[in-house]
Amino acid sequence: MRLLDRLRPAVVNGLRELRANKVRSLLSMSGIILGVASLVAMVTVVQGMVGNFRQFVDAMGGIEKVTVSREPLPREQEHLAELSEGLTMRDVARIRSTVPLVANISPEARVGFEKLANDSRETLTYVTGVAADYLPVAKRWVEPHEGRFISDLDVHNMTDVVVLGAAVVADLFPPNEDPVGRVIKLRGRAYTVIGVLNNIEGSGFQISSARSRGSGGFWRYRNYGAYIPVTTALTKFLGSDRLSGLGLRVGDPTQLQDAVDQTERALLISHKGLRDFGITTNEQTLEDFRRTESAFKLSLGGVAGISLFVGGIGIMNVMLASINERIREIGVRKAVGARGSDLFLQFLAEAAVVSFVGGVLGLGVSMGIVSVMNLVLSAAVPTSAASMLDPQIMAMGLGFSVVIGLVAGVYPALRAARLDPIEALRHE
Repeated sequence: MRLLDRLRPAVVNGLRELRANKVRSLLSMSGIILGVASLVAMVTVVQGMVGNFRQFVDAMGGIEKVTVSREPLPREQEHLAELSEGLTMRDVARIRSTVPLVANISPEARVGFEKLANDSRETLTYVTGVAADYLPVAKRWVEPHEGRFISDLDVHNMTDVVVLGAAVVADLFPPNEDPVGRVIKLRGRAYTVIGVLNNIEGSGFQISSARSRGSGGFWRYRNYGAYIPVTTALTKFLGSDRLSGLGLRVGDPTQLQDAVDQTERALLISHKGLRDFGITTNEQTLEDFRRTESAFKLSLGGVAGISLFVGGIGIMNVMLASINERIREIGVRKAVGARGSDLFLQFLAEAAVVSFVGGVLGLGVSMGIVSVMNLVLSAAVPTSAASMLDPQIMAMGLGFSVVIGLVAGVYPALRAARLDPIEALRHE
């Protein structure tokens, strides 16, 4: 309690000095204000970038998605190129039977951009051959907004059916017309529309229940595309049994690496040891981005740290100037019984008050910076998620400012505490 009794008047005196010398105090805390503002604002913006990237990864299937793609043979196997069959439906069957960790497998045969026509309406969109497991692998868990998706029976019978993205429907059909059951032309061949995918919109990729032209902006492409049975794409468009790739969804994300290893072994056996495929995961992409995030935080934190360091030097200079102006006052206090520890505590509290107030003002400036950055970002990328100030980061910034102030105030406080009272009273 005694320390508290001594600390309270020291803090009050610090506030009084702050109020009495407003301009000088503001100049001394300017470095702290800029340091805290830059630290909090930059870390907040980086966290916002990470949040947007995680949304992107989630929209691309999440960390439980594994992608198997065609790759050229490594140099040591190039002479065996004629034996390479690439990815085929046989690989799908082998993975299903030998890799129990894989919950869903979606073979893909990319046809490319094709013109779709409905009477006098036409549109150009990307056509992909897929199977029934495409929706869970792509993390589009809901059923199509209208109709149904491609079934195993469609794949088995190589039927001429198509599922359209919401934006494609808006291009081909009038707003109030039901596209399900209608026939459109693809390369002059009739395809029956059996379903329409839900429109994906918003930075959080919420699934809306209405059909529209799409969410616009960067993510609008998610509402384009036409999907036909993978076997139809292979036989009637590509003319071969080679798949463009495989999409896998692992049932338990904690067993992701085990699933990747098992899939690799199964494919190597199926391909007779030829490594003509590549396996990637979204977790690898996310890990790369985490490293980039760490580098950003270190570099930006270093810049903010320099600002705080400069702010600490400013506080030290002002405190030393204040002591030079108040030498006679210090002498009087010592003459009437004040101890060196009392003076040390007084000036240290003054430094802490200056740094604390500077930190609070810095938090206010950081809020303004983040708001401006959100406005600029929302104008450039309308569907991006806004950066939100984290109370923990704000508390950390304020804590750093107080620590810097305390460290900067130690030397001036010691100098005040060690002044000789007789010499101080003689000072003019």
